Amino acid sequence: MGGVLYKKRARVWLSVPALVALRGSPPVLASHARRLIRTSPKWLIEARRHAAWSLYRREGRRVSENQRVVGFDCGEDEHSAVLLDAAGEFEERFSVANERGKIQEHLAELLLAVRPGERLVVVVESKRSHGRVVSDVAVELGCDLRQVNTVALNHFRDLEGQPRKNDEWDAYLAARMVFLRMGGCRKATEVTEEERALSRLTRTHRRLVDERRKHLARLRAVLLELAPEMLHSSWEGPQPGRKAMLYLLERWPGFEGLERAQLRSIEKILLRCRYGSRATRVAKLIREMARGISIADEERQAFTLELDLLVRQIRFCDESKDRLRTEIVQRVEHHPIGQKLLGMDGNGPVITGVLVSELLPVARVSSEPKSATYAGVTPLSRKSGKSLDSDKLTQGVNQRVLNALYTSSVVAIKHSAIDRAYYQKKLRGYIGHPKPHVAAFIALSRQRHKLVYKLMTTDAQYDKEVLMAAHLARLEQKQMAAA
Repeated sequence: MGGVLYKKRARVWLSVPALVALRGSPPVLASHARRLIRTSPKWLIEARRHAAWSLYRREGRRVSENQRVVGFDCGEDEHSAVLLDAAGEFEERFSVANERGKIQEHLAELLLAVRPGERLVVVVESKRSHGRVVSDVAVELGCDLRQVNTVALNHFRDLEGQPRKNDEWDAYLAARMVFLRMGGCRKATEVTEEERALSRLTRTHRRLVDERRKHLARLRAVLLELAPEMLHSSWEGPQPGRKAMLYLLERWPGFEGLERAQLRSIEKILLRCRYGSRATRVAKLIREMARGISIADEERQAFTLELDLLVRQIRFCDESKDRLRTEIVQRVEHHPIGQKLLGMDGNGPVITGVLVSELLPVARVSSEPKSATYAGVTPLSRKSGKSLDSDKLTQGVNQRVLNALYTSSVVAIKHSAIDRAYYQKKLRGYIGHPKPHVAAFIALSRQRHKLVYKLMTTDAQYDKEVLMAAHLARLEQKQMAAA
């Protein structure tokens, strides 16, 4: 008899088809299946692959017979492509230079080579970066564009017994996954040029925010060596990264000469930053700090140069963020969906820009639950192998949308009574949770997603008074039922 594979789900051990269908083989945990395949002799791979096939694909669901699939593994110089025959097996392999004209030529030849009535399906890992030109050309020529999740492709590569990445092999596996309609494959969503431009702007804005945070952390590390009292919780002077601190470091790079500066010069900078009546006292505190710095001249010069570079980088990030924010505000205010989302409490221009550019294309073609799963606000997690004790987001979650919805929820409870009441209700329900406030905010984000989805897919308008009236009516009904 063949071996038996046991899989633990919902605290119950279930028997599933064996990966090791050989006599005398021991039971194997599902979490170790892929590792076993990778470390097994080559003559065992085929038997194990076919025995475990039902674990990795949806039974009885294959691509239509009137479609041909071509998979692309995109690179900087050239793309590797593999065309499958009608049975889903390898038929042809070719390389395409990463030029729009060459890609158009090869895809046009494939369209002419397929039989009349057949539709060409193009498979890529991403519509951005390396796969941008291939995706655009495929859509222009009327091909059916599909995307394959990178993590799912890596798992499928392990199943096929290919431990190392190979361009030709990856193109073939991506096409096979679409042919067999395995998990991790989806139809590429259609995005308008306006949404694509807004997505690029919001992503650049996010990168600038992250870069500024890194520069600020480095600035704090340098100040910790130069003047540690500035990082004390009792410090009443300007904090690292604030305008007053940047002005001081621009006027006196590395605080050199600050110990001899007049109080009036320091007070002018503090008054520009709204210190008011505290300016004189804080100016004396800053000068005393500068007089307490005791470092050798050579090292002091190095500190001055490093601080000057950090201040310039932080300034550049701030100026770039302001320019991007102005452009994002202009585009969001002229977008019909953006105008409706801006009316919600907690939705600023940048958050609205993320929702319009990242969530709207999916919401147009998906149901509300699927859109919520894509946004990451559904209580779904994935666990396998050594990660059984830790939760991770499900595959295919857009982290930018999740961050936007979560941030808007945090801001909304400060301005919306309805959101605050729901948050407090969930907070009471999550007593005993390791992080009850995080769970409550995710629950609030899930509720707000329903409203965002309705505003995106219908002609409904956001009216805070109507929502408040409906909320009060529900409370009244509950009180009457309890009485």
